[in-house]
Amino acid sequence: MLKIARLDDRLVHGLIINNWCTNENITEIMVVDKEACGNEMRKAVIHMSAPEDINVMFCTAEEAANIYKEEAEYENLMMIFGNPFELLEFLDKGGVLKSINIGGMTFKEGRKRLSTSVYATKEEVEALKKIADKKILLEVRILPTDISVDLLKYI
Repeated sequence: MLKIARLDDRLVHGLIINNWCTNENITEIMVVDKEACGNEMRKAVIHMSAPEDINVMFCTAEEAANIYKEEAEYENLMMIFGNPFELLEFLDKGGVLKSINIGGMTFKEGRKRLSTSVYATKEEVEALKKIADKKILLEVRILPTDISVDLLKYI
């Protein structure tokens, strides 16, 4: 069962493991990020950061849509998308979500601040708007205990 879908360009890190995985009893993490799929070093670091009792898998947006459609039997699954383009592709390929937790789109050159933890380029904002047009709630929440804020207030 999908417990949470998150957009976070840092992918798997301490905040994910120590807060979200613990709070949601996550047993599986599906990292949906084409760049990470092709980077053995990054995959190794992410595997090392996750506790042994959490299975971490890496896939592209298309693979994730196919896997999630066919095998929605995951126990306590967390999906992490590295960027809004991967998320939009997942949805366009048939993936289904009700909401996406936007936890971190960090500052980079060319990005504009939308909220405390969300920075985006014009292209990323357009992708987020397309996601919202699909009736997906875009909620900004860094920690599980934070109050959910609709990102549409900022874009």
